[in-house]
Amino acid sequence: MVYGGLLERRRRQYHVAAGLGFETLYASRLDDVVELLAYHFGRSGESEKAVDYAIRAGEKAQKRWATTEALELFESALKRLETMEDSEANRLRRVDTVLKQSEIKFALGRHAEHVQALEAIREIVETSADPARQAAWHCWTGFLHSLTGARPEVPIALCRKAVGIAEEEGFPELRAFAECCLTHVYVVSGELRAAIEAGERAPSVFEAHHNAWWACRTLFGLSMAANALGEWSRGLEYCRRVVEYGRDLDDLRLKVVGLWRSGSTHIQRGAIAQGLQCCEDALALSPIAFDAVMTKATHGYGLIKRGDVAEGVAQLEAGVTWFRQANLQYTHAFSALWLLEGFLRVGRHPEARALLEDVLATARDRGYRHVEGMATCLLAEALMVDDPGAATRHFETAIALLERVGARNQVANALEKQAALRRAGGDVSGAQALLQRALDLFETLGTLDAIDRVRASLDRQRSTG
Repeated sequence: MVYGGLLERRRRQYHVAAGLGFETLYASRLDDVVELLAYHFGRSGESEKAVDYAIRAGEKAQKRWATTEALELFESALKRLETMEDSEANRLRRVDTVLKQSEIKFALGRHAEHVQALEAIREIVETSADPARQAAWHCWTGFLHSLTGARPEVPIALCRKAVGIAEEEGFPELRAFAECCLTHVYVVSGELRAAIEAGERAPSVFEAHHNAWWACRTLFGLSMAANALGEWSRGLEYCRRVVEYGRDLDDLRLKVVGLWRSGSTHIQRGAIAQGLQCCEDALALSPIAFDAVMTKATHGYGLIKRGDVAEGVAQLEAGVTWFRQANLQYTHAFSALWLLEGFLRVGRHPEARALLEDVLATARDRGYRHVEGMATCLLAEALMVDDPGAATRHFETAIALLERVGARNQVANALEKQAALRRAGGDVSGAQALLQRALDLFETLGTLDAIDRVRASLDRQRSTG
């Protein structure tokens, strides 16, 4: 046992010597050997160097999306910190380690897990962290809370706090970071115009600081807001910029996300073939788990809209299950709306009703106003045959909700379905008036598949009286 202890101490001494040697030889370019420094100091008694180099090596691995390696390095830093004294410097090291894991945990869909990690360092952030760390913590905590079920007022307050800190301290990039997160949070809460206003300025700030990734993260949120508003050209322009960044930087994840988000916009505006191709191009790049699920879910919706309903439903069911298991409540609720369209098309009404009740309960409880409006419209559609009176009331509620958030394409969809209900009830002139309102909206927005469909329906009704 004594001999083993001597050997262990000697090994640690060798690792210290190796680490110090690399520090000397590569003093001006430590990043070239940061992995070796993390390895050697991690097996030495030099705890502070072990933690610091593990964090730096984790950041380096993160930049090339070596997620497993990065997480192992960050986790090794946290584990080592547990054995060290509770000093001010070590408390800040813990804050840094948790914050720097945020991007990877987000990309892996481990949002709920990371919210807990962020909340666990709240007291340290409030009592010990400098303004820059405080702003970063408020951004990430607000952003991830918005995706995992917190009511909108919680993440909005956190992100606005980050904006205030950044403004007061004169941190333009951190303010842009906060505005980016606020864009995403506003989308979740259904404040779509506010989302556009919050995010429009941020990309240019990130570009000035050569931070392409966060410029694109802002564009992600802006594309979601534009799609929800039915502003397809604007949404496609946001996505085009992401795809260009991905190609210019040869960044796998930016290329993948830019492609599937472009696919989502095309599919929602009715350019189904283009949208499906974008998703297939994204999948061909072998994306990480979260992006693969998002892409397949979007592709599934495209298949449903193309008429391959059974295949599309199967893809979406897998995605919706994955989002629920990951506790991504907003993403689950929104993707479930697409799945519900498939259920209604193939007559799976009992399953549709159960899922609708779940989505509506989540939307109302969590304050997802846009999702609530879309789900209410689908509920009305499901009741058109069995309970026309209830369907009428739900359509009116849905249209009021969707008009309030500015979701004009969904308003037009609701008007089109409401027209069918009126027609079935014998109100021909009322049905035609609703169809004309829907057509005017679809033409204004440029929703390709809907324009021909509604125009043809109007022509049939006028010719038959």
